Amino acid sequence: MTLPAPDISIRPGTPADSAAIGRILADGWRQAYSGFMPKSELGPRIDPDYRAREVGAWLSTQFDPNAELLLVAEQAGHVTGFLAARLGDRNDVGSAAQVTLLYVAPEHQGRGAGRQLLLEAAEWLKVHAPGPVSIGAFEQNPFRSFYEAIGGVVVKAVVVRVDAREWPVVVYLWPSPEALQEGIRA
Repeated sequence: MTLPAPDISIRPGTPADSAAIGRILADGWRQAYSGFMPKSELGPRIDPDYRAREVGAWLSTQFDPNAELLLVAEQAGHVTGFLAARLGDRNDVGSAAQVTLLYVAPEHQGRGAGRQLLLEAAEWLKVHAPGPVSIGAFEQNPFRSFYEAIGGVVVKAVVVRVDAREWPVVVYLWPSPEALQEGIRA
């Protein structure tokens, strides 16, 4: 088990974090998906500036703080990872909420930032969505074993369209935010 590093802090994300989140998101897509998605599908999704504008637009026009959560991990004053979650069940698996994005900068992976982000998100979910929690991951994502390692159970496979192509996604479920935390701490 990787214990969270003591020098990682978690805080709510803001529009001022858009550039850092955009960089991490672009790097994450390049790292996790370039092994199976063609470059034409990755397209602007691996461009940090494009992603920063996309995140900035989401945070300034669509983000609903009553139904969504954005957390960032910081180390030495730099954003090293982020998590987004929203209330509701997106894939008909009976979840009260879902973690929609979880990315850690490649150079900071394996140091506990992802676990710490999930632990903090689970605290928010205990208050706002005390039922089952889901996380979806592309079936070919080489990092999805992380969700199995922290107790996620595959409950459904769905198909997601990225531009002109469809990709299989597996949906992991935990019975509660507390179960998610227990899996992280195990």
